Amino acid sequence: MDVQDIPVEIVDQIGAIQNLSFPRQGYTSLVAKIQTRDHQFIIKKTEHALFNEWLSEEYLALQYLSTTGLPVPKPYAFHIQDRSRWLLMDYIDGISLRHYLGSKPDLRDREKVISHYGLCLKKIHESQCPVELRKNDQSWLDTMLMKASRNLTNYHVEGTEELLIRLKNNRPKPIENTLIHGDFHTNNVLVNNNKVIGIIDWPRAAFGDPRFDIALAIRPKQDVFDQEGDQDVFFESYGRVRITDEEYRYFQEGLYKFF
Repeated sequence: MDVQDIPVEIVDQIGAIQNLSFPRQGYTSLVAKIQTRDHQFIIKKTEHALFNEWLSEEYLALQYLSTTGLPVPKPYAFHIQDRSRWLLMDYIDGISLRHYLGSKPDLRDREKVISHYGLCLKKIHESQCPVELRKNDQSWLDTMLMKASRNLTNYHVEGTEELLIRLKNNRPKPIENTLIHGDFHTNNVLVNNNKVIGIIDWPRAAFGDPRFDIALAIRPKQDVFDQEGDQDVFFESYGRVRITDEEYRYFQEGLYKFF
């Protein structure tokens, strides 16, 4: 991506672009940071049918979430151009929690930021869910299993037909739904000065099962939730409920494999 690639409708809206840089990239979109004379933006571009759908859903979710008080980027524009989709939003000046933990902070700072991470998820789950995210005739899990089946049929996913059958036949006991992020993990949480300052990537925001967020939040990676005590610090701040090993496997090692 270069400046000439950005749709003219977006350039007309934000003004002359002084600098274009590329932060750490995700897997589903091309992400660039835009500097204009008096503002910084993030622009995301997708070109794959599934990822285009997710970007459209993220744009809607960010609009719905703007009244919740959660630290989400402000969306400015969504543009369709042939097979591409473009989302323009505010830039949040932080680094991912995963990147931060990978820098090997001292134990006190590590525990402080993991504690803020738990508090952040608690705030999401205790926020009033926008009415627009509640409009669904099916249960959240039914909807997710239906999407999992569609994704298995039409796209390359890690999950298998056998796994999907097990998920349908062995559902966890229902609990009270809350507002959920739907992809809450350390790459999607931005920190600065040992505090969470932003939460990004909201295409799966929903009124759904909070255990899905919890399972993704605590999954171990190198330098991330791989030390004794990390989960205890997280759950002490989260304070709502702990998930069982069986629930963790259902959501993180099961349902998430189709998304």
